[in-house]
Amino acid sequence: MELNFLQQGDYLTFISENSLSKRLRDNAAKLADCENAAFGHIYDKLSQRYRISQEIERQGHNRNPSLVRWMVILAVYYLYQSGPDDEIPEHVRQNYEDILKEIEKVGSGRHNTTLTPVLTDTGRPKTVFAWASRPRRSHNPFE
Repeated sequence: MELNFLQQGDYLTFISENSLSKRLRDNAAKLADCENAAFGHIYDKLSQRYRISQEIERQGHNRNPSLVRWMVILAVYYLYQSGPDDEIPEHVRQNYEDILKEIEKVGSGRHNTTLTPVLTDTGRPKTVFAWASRPRRSHNPFE
């Protein structure tokens, strides 16, 4: 599947053009594979609450800035993963870990986002509600 969501200029915020071309080594398919992996991760984590497939079809200035940033950071990390682990710069690793936490918070509803939500039949955003109950605690020390 070929995604046309990210543009070459999106990467230059997080990786230099020289480093990007060095990592690709004239293999543009490698970048497409990394973008697909990034999309797959985001889709798995967020598609229950948000219309990720609809968001990924947007082009140009209509793209969600957070989704662009998440995908670029994930793709850059996956690109570095194709080499030895000791060649992954610390800032790339830290960005990756921060983004994983942020995506997890967005997916759980603890972090706000401007992604388009999945709507229920009533037109309200779909939410995940966990219901649990416990019997009342007894304060009697002899029970």
